[in-house]
Amino acid sequence: MSKREARSGRAPTRKQVARSRREQEQLRLIYIGLGVVAALIILVLAFGLYQTFVAEPGAPVAIVNGQDITTGDYQDRVRYERFLLEEQYQQVLLQQTQLAQSGDEQLAELLVPQYQQLANQILQQRSIVDRETVNTMIDDKLVEAEASARGITVSEDEVTEYINRFLAGRLGGLTAQSASATSTARAEASATAALWTPTPTFTPSPTITFTGAITPTPTPADTPTPVPTPTLNVIGNDSLGTEYTNWLNILAENTDTDEGTYRQIMRTVVLRDKLREALAEEVPTAAEQAHARHILVETEEEAQAVIERLEAGEEFADLAAELSTDPGSAADGGDLGFVPRGRFVDPVDEAVFTLPIGEVSEPIQSQFGWHLVEVLEREVRDLSPQDYLQKQRLALSEWLSDARVEADIQDLWTVDKAPQDPFLTQ
Repeated sequence: MSKREARSGRAPTRKQVARSRREQEQLRLIYIGLGVVAALIILVLAFGLYQTFVAEPGAPVAIVNGQDITTGDYQDRVRYERFLLEEQYQQVLLQQTQLAQSGDEQLAELLVPQYQQLANQILQQRSIVDRETVNTMIDDKLVEAEASARGITVSEDEVTEYINRFLAGRLGGLTAQSASATSTARAEASATAALWTPTPTFTPSPTITFTGAITPTPTPADTPTPVPTPTLNVIGNDSLGTEYTNWLNILAENTDTDEGTYRQIMRTVVLRDKLREALAEEVPTAAEQAHARHILVETEEEAQAVIERLEAGEEFADLAAELSTDPGSAADGGDLGFVPRGRFVDPVDEAVFTLPIGEVSEPIQSQFGWHLVEVLEREVRDLSPQDYLQKQRLALSEWLSDARVEADIQDLWTVDKAPQDPFLTQ
């Protein structure tokens, strides 16, 4: 009804009433339509937020014996591991620059290539860290299950001490607990250092591995002069507390890692160390060992020529002394002494422990050249301190290898699971 009609007191016609009802229905439909559109927009936004902050972070990158490794936890760990490698890389470049600017050309010529090798190694690790982090987290799940079965736990104090040792290292020192352990280890090492002589073995040239600040190791003189034991630099709790705060701020700024996430990562590291120690204690002190000798040459043709000379009656030891390119054994007629499994590269190790006694192998290729191997005897013997320590160090990796075979592992990782990598856009 119009205002004029209301003032005149006339009732609206049927046509006017129908039109008014149509208009009201149209308005109602418009409002309903707007409400539906608004609801759809809200649903789309909500779904996007759910996918971004709930579904995707909660989706597994791997499942280990029914336990999920979530994308969110994986991305947190990747950002942390990337940052550690990037920090190491920058440290190596800084030390390399400082060495080049030191004015000591002879020392720089000796060490700069080693720094460059370290830098290349870190870059190589950096290029595969996204994938390797999944493997690390899978191993963490296996370690956690085994530790639980053995009753191995990690306390908050142990996590704190581990972090403090790391922080003290950043400050160029040790925690009080580490300093005490170091002093004890020095005393034990001094008491046992002269009790055995290492057996000469065939080993590749040493590979440099970055472990922190790098300092040259001088070659000892013919008659070394005793040097006083240096005083250990013990970092106090106040300095450690300040450095902890600084480190957490650095992690938050560069990796979005909060304190809880960081301590959880450190907990997995400590737990792995404790399982490593438990497994190391179970390593037997005796093992099957083989007394072998070998000749190493550069090409297969040279190896075949050596075989022909052996078949013609020449002595293995004489040919090793004449032809072998392994400086560690050539002077001893190729003799490697008694060695346990795992001492050599895989193809040589396999031959040493499967070849019939007294038989010379066919040419065996490795990254070092071509080998001819002869096994003189095999028997169970006590391990040398060096070999026993090596067996202890390998105990965890060997256990993990077996555990992976037995575990139910679903590896769901794809490249898009990794967080955005600013390193690739630099």
